[in-house]
Amino acid sequence: MLDALLEEARQDENVIGVVVHGSRGRGLHVHEGSDWDVVVVVREPAGRYGSVRGGRLEAFEVTNLADLPDWMLPAVTWTTPALDKTGAVTAQLAEVTTIDPATAAEPLDGYVNSYYRSAKNARAGLQLAALLDAQESIPHYLEFLFAVHGRVRPYNKWLEWELEHHPLPVDVDLDRLERIARTGDLEDQQALFRETESLARKLGHGATIDGWEPDVALLRDG
Repeated sequence: MLDALLEEARQDENVIGVVVHGSRGRGLHVHEGSDWDVVVVVREPAGRYGSVRGGRLEAFEVTNLADLPDWMLPAVTWTTPALDKTGAVTAQLAEVTTIDPATAAEPLDGYVNSYYRSAKNARAGLQLAALLDAQESIPHYLEFLFAVHGRVRPYNKWLEWELEHHPLPVDVDLDRLERIARTGDLEDQQALFRETESLARKLGHGATIDGWEPDVALLRDG
């Protein structure tokens, strides 16, 4: 199935390259029913490689990988082009999967906001609201953590694999994140905030933390 598309793409002068993404692109969580997710990079839009969603091979045609929606970027991270006639596709992959660390300020602020709401709701006895806010803080935290190191946050199902095979320069306590998601424990949230604050200040995002004054001390220690 993929071989036929690749052979056609090799003969098509309009095609620059092909990227297999998703589970098959990484060789991770692949099973007998796994489909083939493919991005075909072309010189000019032609609609030749489009496909119906839900088929065994789902092809998506773009003129540049920068045209991919943000939600697709984790799918192409750590992949190697199946076809790259000019080297341009490899260069595009490197560009779209590299994040400007300056953009980490926004998810950092989102993380602190959700944690702040969780702590506030817990102290008011609103346990469900506190738990939901704690859970919502985790995606913001992970996005900050990867962005501040110039990387795309992986999909949740690939998080453990990525940290094992492409570790960040800081330790990530997944057990603690799971406890926060399950219980909203304030001590765990405080510990996570202290670590996050230290990292943020070290990597130039102290202003975002300072924007939460006069509550920063409360966020650290309750």
